Amino acid sequence: MTLLIIGLALFIGVHLVPSHPALRGGVTGAIGVNGYKIAFSLISAIGLVMAGMGYARTPEEQIFVPSETARLILPLAMAAAFVLMACAYAPGRLRRLLRHPMLASVLIWSVLHLLANGDLASNILFGTFALWSVFAILSAERRAQKLGGERVRPWADPIAAGAGLAAFAVVLYLHETLFGVSPI
Repeated sequence: MTLLIIGLALFIGVHLVPSHPALRGGVTGAIGVNGYKIAFSLISAIGLVMAGMGYARTPEEQIFVPSETARLILPLAMAAAFVLMACAYAPGRLRRLLRHPMLASVLIWSVLHLLANGDLASNILFGTFALWSVFAILSAERRAQKLGGERVRPWADPIAAGAGLAAFAVVLYLHETLFGVSPI
């Protein structure tokens, strides 16, 4: 469980830096913008790998009875979450309308997986991501941070939806192999 917590601390910790402009400015001033991006990416990746390994190694201890409703709607909700994630990188209307589609995607993923599992490791992993995504949305709104520029490309939304659904299909197909649990 220690590996899970350290991994989450690294991942979430580095993702809190952008919410503090003075801290981000100090780091970019010290190591440059490219150095910041490289460090951010490396620390994020290391944190995710550690959290994943820690999650897999944590003994199962059930905290609450998993929600059958969450398990039932999880595949459909995850399809929507994958589309939202893809929309975060596409200059379409959905990205502008939703403002923070990546964070909404993480929130859907984390809350439904938390409710569908109910064990201690899931509470820690998915609960942390749910809290972080809510904090990040509120922080971005407080700073008036929005995704995208003024130009909207009408082809972006259908391409993002197709890419998101394709990625969802791959993860759905490989879920049991990757995570040891059949999603359906």
